[in-house]
Amino acid sequence: MLPFFRPAFISFVTLLAAPLFAQQNLFNIPSGDITPKNKVFYQHQINLYSSKFESKSHFVYGLGKGWDVGVNLVGTGAMFRPDWKLLQNDVRSQGAVYPVVLATLQKQFVLSDRINVNVGTQAGTNLTHFADRKTFAQFTYGLATYQLGPGRRVVAGPYVTNSALVGPGNHAGVMMGYEWKLTDKWYLMGDWLSGRNDTGVGVLGAMFWPGKHVQLCGGLLLANPNTPKPNGFVLEVNILGWTARH
Repeated sequence: MLPFFRPAFISFVTLLAAPLFAQQNLFNIPSGDITPKNKVFYQHQINLYSSKFESKSHFVYGLGKGWDVGVNLVGTGAMFRPDWKLLQNDVRSQGAVYPVVLATLQKQFVLSDRINVNVGTQAGTNLTHFADRKTFAQFTYGLATYQLGPGRRVVAGPYVTNSALVGPGNHAGVMMGYEWKLTDKWYLMGDWLSGRNDTGVGVLGAMFWPGKHVQLCGGLLLANPNTPKPNGFVLEVNILGWTARH
């Protein structure tokens, strides 16, 4: 490569590797984004059902060179019918355990100006007062992202998990999602996980940018047939520690 082209080439590759939408998850699957080096990202999601709500928290720190790490707190919330009580299950025979705290690690490989591939894992344990009821939970995935154009992309890939996190049913499957830019502030957004387990759901929704560092998302949650989840609604707020391009 000619010396006077090298700075421009490096800037071009860096631009391609930078996150366009800067979301760590769409609704229920990873988005294919990576948090920039030394920056932080926080996402909080609430799933509303007829008799309960579930809460998920997701904090990420960018390491650089396509890596980020973080921590998830999944499965907090409360029942409000027939009586109010906090959500908790630490008995494996009764399905997925919760709440669960998971360490996260993700690596992105930039293959071209349109295609990225991410490999990641989320692993940890449930929160319980009983040491003998603690159990290992994990969710490991690969995800390919294809940019259809400015503000438009699709993602898809396989996942492998275990019964501690998703309960009975299949422990491997596929996931897919999309983002579609309507205006500078509005996007259509959705995702889906295959399977007859506690995470086998799809979401159809939208995203709104009220400011440079905040995204508000909402959608209709549709459970797969023969899964333990009912239908519901999803509300999500994302807080970015940097100014993202969108």
